[in-house]
Amino acid sequence: MAYRILAPCAGLGFGFPAFSFREALKNRFDLIAADAGSIDPGPYYLGKGISFMEKPQTKRDFSLMLEAALQQSCPLIIGSCGLAGDTPHLEFMLDIAREIFEEKALMDVRVAVISGHVDNDLLIGCVDDLKPLGHMPPLTEDMIRTSAIVGQMGIAPLIKALEEGAQLILAGRSCDVAIFAADPIRRGIDPGLAFHAAHILECGAAAAEPSSGMDCLIGEFRDDGSVLFIAPNPNRRTTIQSIAAHSLFEESHPLLQFYPEGVLTLLETEYFQHDARTAGLRKSVFVHRPLTVKLEGSERVGGRVVSLLFCKSLNPIPPEYMVYGRNGVEETPVSEKDSEIGVLIKVSSGEPGVVEPVGTALKGHFLHFDYEGCISTAGNMAFPLSPSEINFQDEHGRYICAIIGGTRDPFFQRRLEEIKAEAYTSVRSKLAGYADRCSIEILTADRKTPLLFLETIGKNRKDAWERHQMELERLEAFVDETQPSLRSIYAGDAFKWSIYHLLKDEALIRDRLFPVTVFKVDGRNWQRLKEIQGDYRAIGLEHYKGILEEEKLAPVEVVAHPGRPVDFRPLIEMASVIRSKNAGVNSITYEIYFHSEDEYRQALDSGLFEKRRIASILQIPLERIVGSFRAEACHAIKITAHRAILSGTPGDRDVFGAQQHMKLVSMRVPIF
Repeated sequence: MAYRILAPCAGLGFGFPAFSFREALKNRFDLIAADAGSIDPGPYYLGKGISFMEKPQTKRDFSLMLEAALQQSCPLIIGSCGLAGDTPHLEFMLDIAREIFEEKALMDVRVAVISGHVDNDLLIGCVDDLKPLGHMPPLTEDMIRTSAIVGQMGIAPLIKALEEGAQLILAGRSCDVAIFAADPIRRGIDPGLAFHAAHILECGAAAAEPSSGMDCLIGEFRDDGSVLFIAPNPNRRTTIQSIAAHSLFEESHPLLQFYPEGVLTLLETEYFQHDARTAGLRKSVFVHRPLTVKLEGSERVGGRVVSLLFCKSLNPIPPEYMVYGRNGVEETPVSEKDSEIGVLIKVSSGEPGVVEPVGTALKGHFLHFDYEGCISTAGNMAFPLSPSEINFQDEHGRYICAIIGGTRDPFFQRRLEEIKAEAYTSVRSKLAGYADRCSIEILTADRKTPLLFLETIGKNRKDAWERHQMELERLEAFVDETQPSLRSIYAGDAFKWSIYHLLKDEALIRDRLFPVTVFKVDGRNWQRLKEIQGDYRAIGLEHYKGILEEEKLAPVEVVAHPGRPVDFRPLIEMASVIRSKNAGVNSITYEIYFHSEDEYRQALDSGLFEKRRIASILQIPLERIVGSFRAEACHAIKITAHRAILSGTPGDRDVFGAQQHMKLVSMRVPIF
């Protein structure tokens, strides 16, 4: 009998179509699960202790999932509650759960709550034992003391909660994949298959065609050692290309993925097309290694004041300033033959608590809007702030949510008016009770109407404001007074990633991290039954003879040609997807998916994509290039590089890393 998992969406609060969800529920499920967190939006949410998603969307999604799980008599697992998964974020999710249990009078439900918090004192004296993941600033004990810290739990705490009979698991910071892999592994499914399938499922229908993180995906494990991926929405399907491509998503290497319990290698994976609408995979391998946990820490930098200044023209503005229309998206100024735009979203209302959910929904729409001809499937916009929303009251007492972002994508720019119209329609449909009480403006900046983004960090609000005023005085001559600039907005605290390190102390992980608290819930009454630790068991192959070093596996080789090329082809004609995305807080990965194997081979044969030449094309110092890799299964090339600035740290132009690939879009590939 098949084992089935339902992944309703890529993130709790993203939303999903009710008809897709109803269609999915015609099947019997063994697990419903959703990830609720990420490091993508930057360090602010962990440092500040607040949720990324607004309560209305989160409550809607969670209520539907919980009702379905109870009807199906299967567990519901929510991981990385509130995005960052620390204690305040878990409490945000618990408040929503308490409301729903009371409103629906749900009785006799066993709930497990798993903490992802890491006590600062546990790490004092351990600085030398924490391994930085990629390029990180030197770590000190003072940084440990002043940081909010979480650990990414693996499968063991989740399995323990399931063994205790939990029907609902609300987990703090979790490895995204563990949320979906824990129960299949508990049921005896091969860990290689379970971990790989979980990686496909954790973003919902983002692994389908057309791709969307705001729709459902089903994973069906079969007795023959394979798993199928089924899109319940009849307008979507899964293909070998779509699931193989998603296997690369947000990973630094196309064939290796590292988890607390070991390493998933896709070197032997087979992808297959089951029927016209369904693809699957088999033979992925999980390799055991000593238990580790990834730690994430966020530290306050200071108070932040920002201004958004429409300027008369680009020419007199000094090059060090960040200006949409010139260098808002990338530090390198846009070329004369290309175009960069900025989008300023401004939501205002006389009522408190109204503009925030509308602004957040509009931001999500612009970031993830799926349109015909889209090549940048990891995100349409570059946002410079963490959080992206700037919430304040103006001089008239009106509540404002302002969001600034930009793009150099020519395909997005051509569809901008359509996307703006869809944004108005979408938000008024999904959040009618809020949007109807707001006024919404969406303004555009470009080379002719440039928008200068000025950010000042001070040790406190007063210091930041005073320093910002001095800077503004130097810029006033450039400002176009006829345009609706925003001046001297206090944007709250700014944070930086202080910890992105590997904890190797197995005893500490087993005995002190991720305690599981079990409750019996009757409506509003939550009876605490016990607190226990996970039961860690070795999984995966013990003696693997294959390659597990990233730099040695599937590199793009150097190619030399004695003759001249017979032709040059625009890369955009050879590829269906060209995108960039964060692969952690300090890396960006670039991916190119080719239309055919022939075009993929032509690109490899061109010699342009080996490490040294691609560094030159991307204008990245060679020492920052981690590697350029082949992904044979989906005819893709993947390039990974260290970030110049940690994501979401003051000065970053693209918190999500989703708009750093335009130099690839304009490439011409020599054909030999």
